[in-house]
Amino acid sequence: MQRPARRLLRQCLAGVHGHHRTHARGLSDGGPIPTPPRERTDCAPSSPKGELSLSLSSVRRALLPWVLFVSACKGEGTVGAQGPQGLQGETGPAGAQGPRGDVGPAGAQGLQGETGPTGAQGPRGDVGPAGAPGGSGTDRLLAARVRIIPLEATALESGAALRAAVEAVPSDGSQTWVLKLGAGTYDLGTTGLVLKRGVFLEGSGVGVSRITSSTAGDGSVVGASGAGLRLLSVSNTGGGTRSVAIFNRDDGFAVSEVRAEALAGQSLTFGVYYQSANGITLSRVESQASSDRGRVMGFAFDQVGITLEDSKAVVQGTASAVESVIGVGVAGNVGILRRVFINASATNGARSFGVEAAAQNVSVMDSEVFSGGATLSAALHAETPGVSVRSSRLKGDGTGAFGVYADFPAPTPGVRMGIDQSSIEGYETAVYLKAGSTARLGHAKLYGGVFVEQGASALCLFTFQTVQQDTLPVGSSCQ
Repeated sequence: MQRPARRLLRQCLAGVHGHHRTHARGLSDGGPIPTPPRERTDCAPSSPKGELSLSLSSVRRALLPWVLFVSACKGEGTVGAQGPQGLQGETGPAGAQGPRGDVGPAGAQGLQGETGPTGAQGPRGDVGPAGAPGGSGTDRLLAARVRIIPLEATALESGAALRAAVEAVPSDGSQTWVLKLGAGTYDLGTTGLVLKRGVFLEGSGVGVSRITSSTAGDGSVVGASGAGLRLLSVSNTGGGTRSVAIFNRDDGFAVSEVRAEALAGQSLTFGVYYQSANGITLSRVESQASSDRGRVMGFAFDQVGITLEDSKAVVQGTASAVESVIGVGVAGNVGILRRVFINASATNGARSFGVEAAAQNVSVMDSEVFSGGATLSAALHAETPGVSVRSSRLKGDGTGAFGVYADFPAPTPGVRMGIDQSSIEGYETAVYLKAGSTARLGHAKLYGGVFVEQGASALCLFTFQTVQQDTLPVGSSCQ
């Protein structure tokens, strides 16, 4: 039985291989692929009767080893090495531009660059409209507590109400109060009113609201640091040893638009008296002082750094018992007098000076100063070389009066009292220099000559003297 099976197997394999060759030739010749003949599934042709036939399962068992062999022969080989890269092809045409994307967030700010050079100045613009007038320094008090001090039935009762209002303010300066005075008189009696820090008295106008006393103490009103007076009048009717209207010894006491009047002191009559205070400015203050004895002074500044501007001093000594009459006296530190009118006159008194300058530096600018009537009278009495006069008029009225009287000792070489662009007038002598004094006059006009004692010196530059209506230049020695 094995032989017929093997023979049958060979016939089957031959048929398969033949079919493959025929199929291959059809593919290579390009002709149609022949349809293989339908074969019997059992690969057993008709055999003569009596010949043994093979079943399909027997054929499968016989072919299995060969199938496994063929499958094994079809395994893949190893992958060869990668070939070299081909040349890059030509760049294709650019595609159409896509839509614009959204704007990204702003980046961080870079470092500031160096400042460039200054550009050329542009043309000057038109002048703008004038601004509103500025307020005075005490306008800052608009935010302070305000209390109105009404007038009572009598002037003394009104003065008592004012004193009580000041005493009610805390003494530590923790509160700022503006006490407003009505139109009338507040009489303090024989005791002055001592202000506290943070207390400002504001009247209804100069000469409208009046504070008065007859105290022989420091003054009718005594100032304090951080306090002030405005828009009122203060007077001392005197009668005692001392008569002072306004007294102050503290820095930061503000006084503006005020009239001070002191009368009838037996030894001292001062309208405004400041001691040992610095950085003080008095603006639009009028001081009047009058007595028949002792010392009479409109503004007395002792060891004070002071600026007096847009102000007025009128001082009178009414009898021969008066020791001295002085419009403005400055001693010790620094005094600046700007746009000030001063008139000091005495009736047969010993001395009368418009300005007595005994401080390290005293400047008189844009002012008019007059004095006369005493045994020795001068518009300016200089007791120190640190005096300068500019754009002012100094006139001594009456017999023997001088425009300038200087009697200071010899100063440091090169230091001179200076008078520039001013008019100096005296009865016979415009400028009198005592021994040791030095003065320089420039662009000045003299009414009267320059008298120089032995040991004094004077230098005149572009200075002229008027004699009997003739104006003549003077030499460098002022002669």
